Amino acid sequence: MSQQEGLSLPETLIATLLLSVSLLGLLQYYQSLSQGFSRQWQVRQAWSEAHEQLESFAITGKAKELQQNGWRVHITDIKATERCQRVSVSVETPLRYTSQLSRWICRPDAD
Repeated sequence: MSQQEGLSLPETLIATLLLSVSLLGLLQYYQSLSQGFSRQWQVRQAWSEAHEQLESFAITGKAKELQQNGWRVHITDIKATERCQRVSVSVETPLRYTSQLSRWICRPDAD
C-alpha cells in the first residue's frame, strides 16, 4: 500500500476558496473603515472651518477664502441692533456633511 502525501486537487480548491472569501471580507472591512475615517476627518474639519470663518468674520467683517475643493461656506448676517449682529456660518463638506455655528458680534461704542 502506498500512502498519499500532500493535498488533493479538491482540498486545494476548497482552501483557495476559503482564503479568497476571507480576503474579500477583510478588504470590505478595510474599505468601510477607511470611509469612516474619511468621514470623521471631514466632520472635524467642518467644525474647525466653521469656527475659523466666525473668527475671521468677527475680525475682518467678511468670510475667509476656502482652501479645500468641494467645500462650501455660507454666512448669514442678521443685524439685531446698531452695535450687535448675529452671524451664522454653515460649512458643507464634499461628503455632504454640514456644520453650523452662530455667534453674536457686538462692536464697542465709539465715544
